[in-house]
Amino acid sequence: IDGPDVVFAGAPMNTRMTIVKLSDGGLWVHSPIAYTEDTKAALRKIGGEVTALVAPNKYHYLYLEPWRAAHPNAQVFAESSLRTKVPELVKIEALTNAAPQLYSLDIDQVIFAGNRFFQEAVFFHKPSKTLVLTDLMINLRTDAIPWLPKLLLRFEGAVYPNGGVPRLFRLLTRDKRAAQTALAKIRGWSPERVLFCHGEPFTRSAQEILDEQFAWLS
Repeated sequence: IDGPDVVFAGAPMNTRMTIVKLSDGGLWVHSPIAYTEDTKAALRKIGGEVTALVAPNKYHYLYLEPWRAAHPNAQVFAESSLRTKVPELVKIEALTNAAPQLYSLDIDQVIFAGNRFFQEAVFFHKPSKTLVLTDLMINLRTDAIPWLPKLLLRFEGAVYPNGGVPRLFRLLTRDKRAAQTALAKIRGWSPERVLFCHGEPFTRSAQEILDEQFAWLS
């Protein structure tokens, strides 16, 4: 579900969340967008109680508190560095390389590590064979973006239709072995579809996308 744009590094970026209806009927919400009337209507249409709120990296947490206020029984899971960045976020469980029991029947996960400045939890929805990323891939249209942030996005290799894993992330991933370990787990899931939060989805197969975007780890 797409939400309102946010501004990052001077560039407007769309926001997008993914909702999974778990086997027990609960809703798993990845990277929550603004909690609006439209969002509430979408939840009512899907049906079920929100039981898990997920902040997959240190940037995707802005709307956690409104969601938690609206769904006080939901458990909140966040990438571990977020607890240091935003200490006022309390009662959250750090994401690890193992999915918690609450949603492990339906979803697996791994921390894409190896970069001391940025890491991200990656998820795999087993029934639909869907890989759920956040900022690990970006594929933005830049028609309405000012020239300076547009240049930055082009440098990053994050511009539609040739976007993907941002260049700075690749350059700053110094522990290649840790990244390769995460990638091996992702490949082992054999995903068929790839979702991410910013930009246009890719039309190629998931395996082609993984081969292309992570060749730098070979």
